[in-house]
Amino acid sequence: MVGFSMKKARKNKNIYYQSLTFENLYSMWNIVKKTCKNKREIFYFSLNLNANLTSLYHDLKNCTYTPGKYRAFMIFEPKPRLVMSQSVRDKIANHFITNYCLIPCLEKSLVDSNVATRKNRGSSYAMCLLKKYMNQLLLQNPNCEIYCLKIDISKYFYSISHEILLDKLQDKILDSNVISIISSIISETNKDYINEYIRKYNTQYDVGIPFYQNHKGLSIGAMTSQFLAIYYLNDLDHYIKETLHCKYYIRYMDDFLIPDSSKEKLKSIWQKINQKIVKLDLRTNSKSNIYRGSKGFGFLGFHYKVQNGKLNISFQKKTFYKINRKLKFLKKNDLMKYKKSMASYYGYFQTVIKNQKEDFKMKSIEVYEAYKKKYTSTLVLVKEGIFYHSYYGDGKILWYLFHYKYINHRSSFGNVPYDKVISRLKELE
Repeated sequence: MVGFSMKKARKNKNIYYQSLTFENLYSMWNIVKKTCKNKREIFYFSLNLNANLTSLYHDLKNCTYTPGKYRAFMIFEPKPRLVMSQSVRDKIANHFITNYCLIPCLEKSLVDSNVATRKNRGSSYAMCLLKKYMNQLLLQNPNCEIYCLKIDISKYFYSISHEILLDKLQDKILDSNVISIISSIISETNKDYINEYIRKYNTQYDVGIPFYQNHKGLSIGAMTSQFLAIYYLNDLDHYIKETLHCKYYIRYMDDFLIPDSSKEKLKSIWQKINQKIVKLDLRTNSKSNIYRGSKGFGFLGFHYKVQNGKLNISFQKKTFYKINRKLKFLKKNDLMKYKKSMASYYGYFQTVIKNQKEDFKMKSIEVYEAYKKKYTSTLVLVKEGIFYHSYYGDGKILWYLFHYKYINHRSSFGNVPYDKVISRLKELE
């Protein structure tokens, strides 16, 4: 065991320079260019890609990298928040630090039921755990009330202490270069321009975005912030699981849920957890409480209620309203995104709706119309199973060239003649 610890310590002590290669930065660029919504900035960064990545590589290698200014904007769903957007250069640096330094050193220490923003977890995994826990409690106590302790941290991202966070990181990561760069990233919220953004938007939109206090808070939107936020409460997770022996426990970022058949036990657990939260320089908000399963409670967009010894899951009205509003907007303005969103929401809601999955699939004619609208001078083929379809004028072209049947504004052919069709069409270009 000692040998393993020493090996791990050596690895963590040199992880920064071991991971810092041009190839790794390039792989982070490939992720950023797919996920960044500012395609204009992606385009300009790509014009001098090698020079930009080489410059970032040398700054990181020489420990002269400094984060650029955030660009802030407001979002209003699910609630008003100030999101801080980074430049492409800073996004790549954040992804590198998170994926090659933070996750390798810290991921294994996270408990399984800490589910936010982690690979193969998320809100759907939280739902599976909750269903499993509630059903196990109902089997053990079929005629007893089930209670759920819900704890929510007030203004979590704005309240995280830089000093406490860095102390926690230094216990696990022995590489001073990683600690130094993390310190420079999180200290950006200490600068005056951040609170100037908040003051401006509070006045403009009449929202109560809290101001950042000195040496407190993580930016909302950065890759490092997401991982550091789930790690900040990691010791508390272990305390709840290993010291308080809470077999049934879920945490999604700053939302805690502990179901149990004993209300008195949950009251005692709540008091002990709250003491630990205070030591982390945090506080709970008014939504924290113990709820009866028979009365129902909300968690991550769904409403859970125990009736006749069974767990029933339904939409929370506000969740359904927001999704319905988004879908109406997309249907009017972007048919492709609308259909993709419908398919995505099917997976999200499949535990509580009984519609056939085909209802959410985009019909081939709708795919054709969407692409034809974008590529007006191109012949569009849509693959559906083993067949290729084309419609209207494009369908008539296939009928004329290859004598395929033209029925209901559509011509179709299978996989076998595909090469012949493509070759012929290329000859006619």
